[in-house]
Amino acid sequence: MSALVPRMFRVRVPGPEGGPEFRAIRTFAAEEADTPVKAGLRAGVMYGLLRLPEAGVERLAHLAGELTGHMAESVLSDTLLLVTDYDHGRATLSVIAPAGRVWKTLDPGSLAHLEPTDRTGVIAHDIGPSAYVQVGVTRP
Repeated sequence: MSALVPRMFRVRVPGPEGGPEFRAIRTFAAEEADTPVKAGLRAGVMYGLLRLPEAGVERLAHLAGELTGHMAESVLSDTLLLVTDYDHGRATLSVIAPAGRVWKTLDPGSLAHLEPTDRTGVIAHDIGPSAYVQVGVTRP
């Protein structure tokens, strides 16, 4: 992509079949105090570009900030990856801590902006621990 296009506005559509309809991956420094705010902003921009309903975008932005903050407090890692996916009515926020070590229990189910129909979980990837939230939200 062009260097003139700000990184926060880039949305990548994966090539492989069976992948999500839209995906964006952003890197954040785990130690910076404003990382949750930046993560929420980036998620809000990505889902806003997909023209999801405003209330859904706002809630996803809050959840991205909360999930990123939760991972920063629970995992020893220098870097956090925020993965924002959208696929056929389901938005998934994942935060991965490359080469990270869990030192506090990961509990994405404790986030404040969750609703009863949302799904949460923790995955031990080869590259490091991950927590995710899936939210049902449809495009108009």
